[in-house]
Amino acid sequence: MPRGERPLDVGDSPLLKFAADLRSLRDKAGGRSYRQMGARAHYSATTLSDAAGGRKLPTLAVTLAYVRACEGDVAEWEDRWRQVAAEVQPNQDPAADEGHPPYAGLAAYGTEDAEWFFGRDHLLDDLEQRIAQRRFVAVFGASGAGKSSLLRAGLVPRVTGRVVLTSPSETAAPDLGADLLIVDQFEEVFTLWPDAERRNAYIDALLAAPGKVVIGVRADFYGHCAQHPELVEALTDGQLLLGPMGPEELRQVIMQPAVKASCTVETALVSRLIADATGQAGVLPLMSHALLETWRRRRGTTLTLAGYEAAGGIQHAIAQTAERTYMSLERNQRVLARQVFLRLTALGDGTEDTKRRLPRAELDHDVDVDVVLDRLAHARLLTLDRDSVEIAHEALIRSWPRLRGWLAEDREGLRTMRRLTEAAATWDSLGRDPDALYRGTRLDTALEWTQRSGVRTSAQERDFLAEGVRARDRERVLAQRRTRRLRQLVALLAVLLVISGTAGVLAIDAQKEAAAGWNSSAAWYVANQSQALRSSDPPLADQLAIAAHDLNPNDETRNGVLSARAAGELNVAARAAFASAQALQDPDDKRQPRTRVSGPAGETVTSIAVHGSTLAFATTLVDDQAKVWDVTDVTAEVTHTFGSPVKRIALDPAHARTLVTVSDVDEVVVWDFANPNRPTEASRLPGHARPVVGIAYSADGAIVLTFDAAGVVRMWDVADPAAPALLTQVDIGLDITAVTLSHDQRTLAVGTGKGQVRLYDLTDRSAPRQLWSSKAHRGAIKALGLYPDGSALATVGADNVARWDLADPRNPVERGRINYLTEGVYAVGFGDAPTHVTTSRSDGTTRAWEFDFDTAVREMCDEVVAPITREEWQQYVGVAVGAVKYYRPCD
Repeated sequence: MPRGERPLDVGDSPLLKFAADLRSLRDKAGGRSYRQMGARAHYSATTLSDAAGGRKLPTLAVTLAYVRACEGDVAEWEDRWRQVAAEVQPNQDPAADEGHPPYAGLAAYGTEDAEWFFGRDHLLDDLEQRIAQRRFVAVFGASGAGKSSLLRAGLVPRVTGRVVLTSPSETAAPDLGADLLIVDQFEEVFTLWPDAERRNAYIDALLAAPGKVVIGVRADFYGHCAQHPELVEALTDGQLLLGPMGPEELRQVIMQPAVKASCTVETALVSRLIADATGQAGVLPLMSHALLETWRRRRGTTLTLAGYEAAGGIQHAIAQTAERTYMSLERNQRVLARQVFLRLTALGDGTEDTKRRLPRAELDHDVDVDVVLDRLAHARLLTLDRDSVEIAHEALIRSWPRLRGWLAEDREGLRTMRRLTEAAATWDSLGRDPDALYRGTRLDTALEWTQRSGVRTSAQERDFLAEGVRARDRERVLAQRRTRRLRQLVALLAVLLVISGTAGVLAIDAQKEAAAGWNSSAAWYVANQSQALRSSDPPLADQLAIAAHDLNPNDETRNGVLSARAAGELNVAARAAFASAQALQDPDDKRQPRTRVSGPAGETVTSIAVHGSTLAFATTLVDDQAKVWDVTDVTAEVTHTFGSPVKRIALDPAHARTLVTVSDVDEVVVWDFANPNRPTEASRLPGHARPVVGIAYSADGAIVLTFDAAGVVRMWDVADPAAPALLTQVDIGLDITAVTLSHDQRTLAVGTGKGQVRLYDLTDRSAPRQLWSSKAHRGAIKALGLYPDGSALATVGADNVARWDLADPRNPVERGRINYLTEGVYAVGFGDAPTHVTTSRSDGTTRAWEFDFDTAVREMCDEVVAPITREEWQQYVGVAVGAVKYYRPCD
């Protein structure tokens, strides 16, 4: 008769309670012997007995085998095991005692994992040969194609000499003394460093390195690389494209690690995995995670198809793990987890969202924060080191619906958070220099964001904002003192005028000068008061902006009114783009917001087409996958998805007759769009010596503009898509970021990466003539638009939108500049008047900008319900302008 199990004194011990419940499960299954269970579970009777012994927590694999042998609920017990593991093993990986996992899961294989890395021998041979022949080599591939693993676990062990492995997020100054410098995740240069000067300095340092350099780059950032001419030259014949694995390579990835770990893989599972993964460029981390979860559910030493399906397979394993881990947290810990993931994600601007390495200092030192990080790291969703945290792989961003939903909820708010984080870090690194503090609109925007539900700021960010508020208050006090001094000066001059009649003329001039200075100072003070009230009391802020202009009418206060109007307008999600503001509004109703809700939510919109007065189609581009959407209804539907990678896509905006795409190998293809469900290739646009970095249509859809990394703009007639004709080309010789063509096709506007705008006369297409060139914005030009009759130009920079009068195209005159953050803007155009400007963002929203001063004032005043009171006047205006009688700016 078998010996009975020792009693368990459960008490408050989660471990003993877990063991007791395992025993209860065995009793409910009929009290099977451990020998009988072992035959079913493929584990020894001793191992299963120890699992319910209560001395230590059994491994997950043993626990699930025990549960299966007793016909229990595997998913329920897996959740239970993870909860107990987090309580009894808070500071270690709960899977650590299972031995070295044969698969890396979401994380990339590191140099220490070289013995577990398989399937890329042929590619590594090719890469080694390229490095031997060239000094600079780039490995391009989609997110999840295995670039990091190839470089770290594949290339590094093969190389002799001094090898340095780094990434832009680790250091801004690469070690140039290495025999081989490997820069992984090179795309961080573009996602983490908005400062072009810093970015270019890093790239230039790599290009000047005396040793060999290999960079790993996500394929959707190929166009970004093409904007740096020296980098383009260095990459000529020095590129290795990492594509999807073939069936035999996949077989090695599946089988060889298992063999090394003394495990076997069911033939049915191998076949299923190969079928699920073949041809999928970004599938490797998904497959590795699914294999890791299958290994944890193995039966004895065998990885089974049943375990793979229980884990969720390639498509759902990551989501299951992430959702299960998230739901195991306490309510307040879930709020923290949401904030952690949002901070760990860098929002894409025309590209897919990417992971971001987060310094631990950015997270407050809190017990709950530490618990959340440990839980997420135990589930291998995050990787932790001494000073930083990061998402294990970007596949988590793509594959976990909850995280995708968080990122789609308030992208503008997330951009505000990222800018605040970077600004606070810069301020701290400069010794908390007051000149680095937020002021004006930036401060107001950040303060408003911190008041939103669920927002959690770091200690550094709170210090930064608090010091910004204190600096603003100090500046107000100084303005009041300055105004008092001016008032005293005016009084003194008045006395001198009475006393000395001979100095009358001089005193009058001095009084006028002092009054002008007084008005200027007072207007500045009142404008600052307007900005301070923008988030808390918009109607009062509008009235103060108008009062500031009344005090001192000039371009600065005029732009202040226009910016105030823009800040107060409705900003909601819209269909796709700007192509016809008339299609989005009633031209007779000037007050209604020029925006509408619809479109492909969560996608990166690149162009739209209008049929009559109705939006008909939109194109989107995410991670080299281009789609065409039917947006005629409230619910947008995909009509076509391109099978091969696409870097650029644009749609005929007027008639949706053609499409133009740029492939991952820089082939520019014109597509016949007569059948939206099945576009057919009509022709190609040849002759681009350098990578094409942008495409654009004319308003009527008959002309296509292409521009390349060499700074050459080409103008193509595609009225007959099967026989396109090159009409002319303009060699700008600069880093081009935006182009647009006038409706009469005689004027070309070009924007550059350094904020310059140029106009060209194309009347004689055999000899295009430059009309004007000027620095229009700080940083790159994001978009350009010409009014249909050519009388006005709209330009978009990093932090404002400007309108130019082109009555004399050789000498354009700026007619207003609205200060507003313009992240994500890809197009700008006009409404029914040259003063009505519309911008479109890649998240599918449009926004209207009113540049007519009188209209802006009228619209602002129409929305004022309570005119400024005498008390408010005295509080916000009278302090600075005591001599000006109270009045209502909107009366």
